[in-house]
Amino acid sequence: MSFGDHLEELRSRLIRALLGVAVCAVGGLFFAKELLAWILQPALVVLRARGQEAVLQVLSPPDTFIIYLKVGLISGVIIATPWVLHQVWQFVASGLYAHERRFVRTFAPVSVVLFGAGVLFMYFLVLPVVLNFFVGFSMGIPMPETQPSRLQRLMIAGEAPTSQPASAAEPMSIPLVSQPPENASPGDIWFDMSTDRLQVMTADGIRSLPMRIADTPNPVRSEFGLNFYVSFVLSLALAFGLAFEMPVAVVFLVLTRIVPVAVFSRSRRYVMFGIFVAAAILTPPDVVSQVLLAIPMILLFEGGLFFGRMIERNR
Repeated sequence: MSFGDHLEELRSRLIRALLGVAVCAVGGLFFAKELLAWILQPALVVLRARGQEAVLQVLSPPDTFIIYLKVGLISGVIIATPWVLHQVWQFVASGLYAHERRFVRTFAPVSVVLFGAGVLFMYFLVLPVVLNFFVGFSMGIPMPETQPSRLQRLMIAGEAPTSQPASAAEPMSIPLVSQPPENASPGDIWFDMSTDRLQVMTADGIRSLPMRIADTPNPVRSEFGLNFYVSFVLSLALAFGLAFEMPVAVVFLVLTRIVPVAVFSRSRRYVMFGIFVAAAILTPPDVVSQVLLAIPMILLFEGGLFFGRMIERNR
């Protein structure tokens, strides 16, 4: 193919890739609510396990609708990534010899599988660890003394509240249930252990109040904003999906004799440094998620070298 033919092929592949992204993005809007619930599940589980209220905050009136659009469109882009990778491989194949093009038929489906494996690895293993670390770190902040000192009393020109002796009261028994009672009448009170909420039956329905463990007071409570949390999860999903393509890139470079295995082995320290730099760029600015991305990338790089050595021996 001439240089002009390559440009025409590139234009054709870009148009097809963008059309695939557009179709998947529009289709993602039909399932955005279910996807949003799926994204929220790890955060709600971690918050409840840590004794926090299992709820995320919306900080502005249109936030929920904007997040709905963002989840639908970005999830469509992520779903379309295998199609985009297929177009990339097809463009690469146009510059290969006939006997090398058969490798594209192998690399294209493997790329799709590895991208999906990266997203699932992030969701089921990395995301709970990262969320649990951040929530637990926030809860580790000690509770300071809240009684004002003499100087503080003078500066705020207030008086320390005086506690009145409380009169003894009869203890009240509240039923502990795992689901609302079927025949509850207005005025009935119970504690739902499945949601950690104190619930009261009223004439117009059940009213509830979130409860937390009383012996763990801390000045910092994790209350994630919906917008920030969803952006955090989607950026991690894209980063892990792309990072899991590492062995495909290594094997392809070895197969096409662009970079021999010996060069990769001699440059291992530079590759490791580049992996950590890439992990810092692809993930949000926290050390935990960067390390959890860098370690799989290193293992995948070593796996790519292993297969590359097998290819060179067979060659």
